[in-house]
Amino acid sequence: MTTLRQSEKRGFKLTDDAPFEALRILASIAIALVVTFIVLCLVSPTPVDDFVSLLTLPMSSAFNFGFALVKMIPLCFAGLATLLYFRTGLFNLSTEGIFYISGVACTYFAINGNILTGNSFLDSALCIAVAGTVGGLIALIPGFLKAKFAADEMVISLMMNSILYGVGFWIVKTFLAVPGITGTSSAPFLDSARLSLIIKKTQVHSGLIIMLIMVVLVYLLLFKTRLGYSIRMTGLNKSFAKYSGMSAFSLFMVVHFLAGFLGGMGSAVELLGVYRSFTWSVSPGLGFTGALMAMLGKNHPVGVMVAAFGISYLRASAQLLANSSPVIDIKLVSVVEVILTLLISSQYFLRKWREKQLLKEEQKNG
Repeated sequence: MTTLRQSEKRGFKLTDDAPFEALRILASIAIALVVTFIVLCLVSPTPVDDFVSLLTLPMSSAFNFGFALVKMIPLCFAGLATLLYFRTGLFNLSTEGIFYISGVACTYFAINGNILTGNSFLDSALCIAVAGTVGGLIALIPGFLKAKFAADEMVISLMMNSILYGVGFWIVKTFLAVPGITGTSSAPFLDSARLSLIIKKTQVHSGLIIMLIMVVLVYLLLFKTRLGYSIRMTGLNKSFAKYSGMSAFSLFMVVHFLAGFLGGMGSAVELLGVYRSFTWSVSPGLGFTGALMAMLGKNHPVGVMVAAFGISYLRASAQLLANSSPVIDIKLVSVVEVILTLLISSQYFLRKWREKQLLKEEQKNG
């Protein structure tokens, strides 16, 4: 009874797990922005104006804000895919290659008038479903090797990314590119396959709605289903799957398929919402970015969405400013991303402060 009263009196404390993690993230963001400002002081004649513009430009018009929302969509899909791996205790970065090869699969259907029906809803849904299925099936490869032979999933995923990019690039050049035109562009997507705009005078397309639906579904999967409970507990204890009635092999395969499906969906949504044809000559770079979104969002679907918006906000701002500023470009945001990754992934950042605060609380209560 005494312990219960003490717990009730204790109230909100920054040293508790959730507030402390929030504090770490906010402190990491603040440090990253301070370093960014210092960099601007070194390269810009007007660092204060440039820094303010970097933080406020997307809010200056509906088009600019919509641009940030559009850039958020693939980041969120990559983060959702990666958080499923992380929740299961896996460090898999295959979302990078899956985005590319699934985009190639989506393109094959999106340019093929003999397959599509001419109905916008059905055609775009078909292309997205195909991309997701291809991504899910490919993701089973590292899942099988991990579950069956205890292979290192990070090494396999990194190797697969290069292979998938090479195969996808060859398919585009050989079968999907327009004859007589140099470059790697495919034939144009059919209008019925492309996603429609949902906000006038912006680039915001219906993929934003699809993304929000997937955030809700991943949340329900993780926190409202038996499978989600098994995923979360297995991430904490590798032996849990065995005692939960579900084999580790089955769990790994299901998680890999779902993560690959999300990655494939994200690829199709990005292509059909933003592009008019497949023009990716390099991988979109969403493997490590997906890991960053998952870490920033603390492996929570809503947290991933918030993190994706924050990073896309800065990326959009830098990209828009690059047209008028000689010192700001998208690489500047990489400074923020690298610092965030280092600080948030570190187990030691602010740990000493927390230990001192806990010691003071013990002395005060004891």
